Amino acid sequence: MNGKIRTVAILGGGPAAGTLATLLARQKIRTAIFHLPKRAPIIVGESLVPAIIPILRQLGVEDEVRGYSLLKPGATINLSESVNFSFPFANIRGPLPTYAYNVPRDKFDDTILAAARKAGAKIIEAPANVEKIPGTENVRLSEASLAATENFFSGQPDLIVDATGRVRLLPKLLGISAREGGRKDAALFAHVDRTALDYEGHVHTTRLDHGWSWRIPLPGRVSVGMVIGSEHLPKFGATKEERFDNLLKQDSVLMKVAGEAKRLTPVLEYTNYQLVSERMFGGNWALVGDTAGFVDPVFSSGLLTGMEGAVLLAEAIGKGSESAFKRYEQENTHHLQCWHEIAEYFYDGRLFNSVVVGERMEMKYPWVRLMSPWYRNHFAKVFTGAASNSNFSLGMLRWVVNYSAKQENPEAMMIR
Repeated sequence: MNGKIRTVAILGGGPAAGTLATLLARQKIRTAIFHLPKRAPIIVGESLVPAIIPILRQLGVEDEVRGYSLLKPGATINLSESVNFSFPFANIRGPLPTYAYNVPRDKFDDTILAAARKAGAKIIEAPANVEKIPGTENVRLSEASLAATENFFSGQPDLIVDATGRVRLLPKLLGISAREGGRKDAALFAHVDRTALDYEGHVHTTRLDHGWSWRIPLPGRVSVGMVIGSEHLPKFGATKEERFDNLLKQDSVLMKVAGEAKRLTPVLEYTNYQLVSERMFGGNWALVGDTAGFVDPVFSSGLLTGMEGAVLLAEAIGKGSESAFKRYEQENTHHLQCWHEIAEYFYDGRLFNSVVVGERMEMKYPWVRLMSPWYRNHFAKVFTGAASNSNFSLGMLRWVVNYSAKQENPEAMMIR
């Protein structure tokens, strides 16, 4: 993959696709998105982190997003009635904004796609059929898909980018394997009319009897999700709707914060997450967004990794060299792996065990009290996305969680 790329076809119309198309069109690269405007009634990934705000500004859409979203000033973790942590973004020192947004995904996705259209990308409301070129690792649009562009391309595009999300169209076609994470949970989620919230606008992550839950306040409703081991689900009902509704009323934690909630939407279920593709480019193709890799829904990192990956890929396409694409693959893979490691610390209890141990050491040792604000700021920057792929910050987090685990067994903090 060397030389000037002048035409790009993007398969899929989510935020990663729209971000990539906008940036490519601004580079005067002829770009088309194949997107069928069908979608689920709700989409996972409604809570943004502060690191995504600069990307919204780069796309020129933050004002529009602000108009229909709910301001997110921080995040709250509830592990038990006595162990709770709150992270106001305003307390974090650094270059990032001190806020993010909780977004209705239908409106957010439309905004990003509209930005691509405004920049000059062509939106083709048709399915993209792709064929493998025999004897090569290259791909091409089918004659029907090429015809659907209405001569937007003079021939086959120079590059085809798969942004089809968890469909993973090109990896399946080309036999590209992926590394899966160790979690085999199911995520059920829906919108409800109300829940109890400790802090207005905060995303709330709460440990349940089994698994954990998110509560994301949105305009006029709250997104509630449960991430739970699949082996526990059958006792709550036969369908995903029965399981969701019964968990609200039977889980000892959910019944307190959402037991009286009325469900406003159908229930969606996800079972495939924590995945990193073994390859992210080759021949005349590339992967971006969830197709390249996705992480656990905890810490709201999905849209950040997808849209940040699109920014990196746009840079690589602009340069057109194989070394640029290798750099994209390395950086994107590294970021995904970092979030997988952070999620592991959440599940096995080491993450918040380190906070409890740290608070105890602050009371005992003056030097720990002096260093604590510095440590806390670095850790907070990891979870806002400012330093989630920083070798220094993540290395420091790694040392602290492992040191704390030697001081006290983290089992009491783990997700059951």
